[in-house]
Amino acid sequence: MHLLEVRDLQTVFQTDGKKIRAVNHVSFFTDPGEIVAFVGESGSGKSVTQMSILKLVEEPGKIVGGEVLYKGRNILAFDDDSPEMRKIRGGEIGMIFQEPMTSLNPVITIGKQITEMITGHSDSSREKALEKAIALLKSVGIPDAEKRINDYPHQFSGGMRQRIMIAMAMAAEPKILIADEATTALDVTTGAQILDMLQKIVRTGNVQMTLITHNLGVAARYADRIYVMYGGRILESGDAGEIFANPLHPYTYSLLKAVPRLDDDRDRTFVPIEGSPPDLGADTGRCVFYPRCKFRSEKCDKAGEPDLLEARKGHHTACHIHPDELKALFLSAEKNEKRQVRQRKSISEDNPVLTVEKIDKHYPVYKGVLRKKIADVKALDGVSISLYEGQTLGIVGESGCGKTTLAKSILRLHDITGGSIRFRGMDLLHTGKRQIRSLRAEMSMIFQDPYLSLDPRQSVGSIVAEPIIVHRMRKGKGAIDERVDELLRLVGLDPSLKTRMPHEFSGGQRQRIGIARALASDPSLIICDEPISALDVSIQAQIINLLEGLQAELGLSYLFIAHDLSVVKHISDQIAVMYLGRIVEVSGSEELYNNPLHPYTQALLGAIPIPDPKAERDRKELKLQGEPPSLLKRPPGCDFAGRCPMAMEKCFREKPELKVVDKKHQTACFLRET
Repeated sequence: MHLLEVRDLQTVFQTDGKKIRAVNHVSFFTDPGEIVAFVGESGSGKSVTQMSILKLVEEPGKIVGGEVLYKGRNILAFDDDSPEMRKIRGGEIGMIFQEPMTSLNPVITIGKQITEMITGHSDSSREKALEKAIALLKSVGIPDAEKRINDYPHQFSGGMRQRIMIAMAMAAEPKILIADEATTALDVTTGAQILDMLQKIVRTGNVQMTLITHNLGVAARYADRIYVMYGGRILESGDAGEIFANPLHPYTYSLLKAVPRLDDDRDRTFVPIEGSPPDLGADTGRCVFYPRCKFRSEKCDKAGEPDLLEARKGHHTACHIHPDELKALFLSAEKNEKRQVRQRKSISEDNPVLTVEKIDKHYPVYKGVLRKKIADVKALDGVSISLYEGQTLGIVGESGCGKTTLAKSILRLHDITGGSIRFRGMDLLHTGKRQIRSLRAEMSMIFQDPYLSLDPRQSVGSIVAEPIIVHRMRKGKGAIDERVDELLRLVGLDPSLKTRMPHEFSGGQRQRIGIARALASDPSLIICDEPISALDVSIQAQIINLLEGLQAELGLSYLFIAHDLSVVKHISDQIAVMYLGRIVEVSGSEELYNNPLHPYTQALLGAIPIPDPKAERDRKELKLQGEPPSLLKRPPGCDFAGRCPMAMEKCFREKPELKVVDKKHQTACFLRET
């Protein structure tokens, strides 16, 4: 008997006269001590499946069929407010949600929130519960747990809040732990620490964990078995190593081809999954992936919806095409893909488009009613970069390292404290407002969140037209409309859609609209601030290919900000690594990956999982200790020394300067001097 067995689960949402089949005849099982991953694009049904298990689906959603057997008992037969259901929720099955700030009560101390979980599922006294809460906080890596037990959620960093969520989920010692995109909102280094901790809990406590993720690298690094979901159905399942080495479904194969990998050839073009996710309200009577499958045949059109069947021992797939035939099709596609190598232009380094020299950005800190200044927060501390025409300069680092502050300082959205910024030879810090306004036509920005960066009250046409009108790029309504149509075509959108509002588009389409708006003023420099972090892997591939194509066609220069080095490595010619407001390493993309000189860069590279279980097993990684120091209390020596396992005595006393170590490879590390 399995610990958890789900049989033929069906969950629907009744909206606008349509029945949306969010979970469509899903069956799977999990056992103690194993990690199972559910992977797939957004909207594939991963989270709704797990919420259905705990009967947490809210109106207009409804579970309409199936069984959820936990230790042989059908959970779906229990009333929502029954003692059995209350015991299972949190007590037997714990859940870690994606966004800790919306899951933790902001007006109750973390200690009280954890002790309530303990007393609610056991007969422990308040004193015993408090002792256990402190022990739990220590076990998940919260420093000074005894002192911080009475702090509120806002007094912790994002990584610390997620650790608190794990402590709460483990408070009642559940047998099953469901982690719903638990590290998506975190830095790669923090996310790796969280997942390492969860893996240890599973292995030592004989707990079963279900990972819900669209990050295939995370699934490859941590999962024992994988379920691939699409359109509310499971299309493939099996051992993690087997799924990645020998995918048996075209959707799984397509997902793997769309993902950037650290060990990939940098010049390989990504192969996005064309088309859009299915309409779950339409019953087509055929394979749910059929419209987007490039391997589909006439048989797939007429044979109905395929069942999930065992193709090899323990490896199941829902596909009409025989595995041997599919393997031949995949091999043929790979041969064609190898020919699609991106041609990169040689870059002239005679006249930089952008030169930033030793800029500082300090924020004063005040205290008391009289607002007495007590310190300065050095968000940027002596940052220098150069960007050349047609080049992409990647800026990477953890959240709070100063990446976005640097971007906004370049655009003069922040006043800097010191240093200089020159764009095409013009000093931006000593230029009048009128000149800055005209210069901004040549410098655009693509924002991180395609949902928040577009005005929901404007049509797409007016959003794209706004920079054209503001910067007087065209005169007359006809010329403006013509330019808007041209821009929409350029980013792969039909101009007939320009009368629609942003909410009528998918996330990937919205990001294309943001790119069209950024291009509207005919810029030569575009700052891309985490432009793909909110997108699925297949949509990420489309956007990366689009940005690269536009750069080749229009000769654009990009400042590409991200914390995922696998994406940055692929798109960038040069990479600058930031830590606590300073640049600690600068190098060419391939050189940085093949020969990282700074321990922080090595840790960043090691924290990014590769979607290949075998490659993951063979990797050697440098793991970080603790969290970055406070910007208010910088250490006297190297800012990274406290987290570096290789730090020498000198590192704690003196601050290293950024120096050229080999050719153009620069780093700020005393270890390279020895």
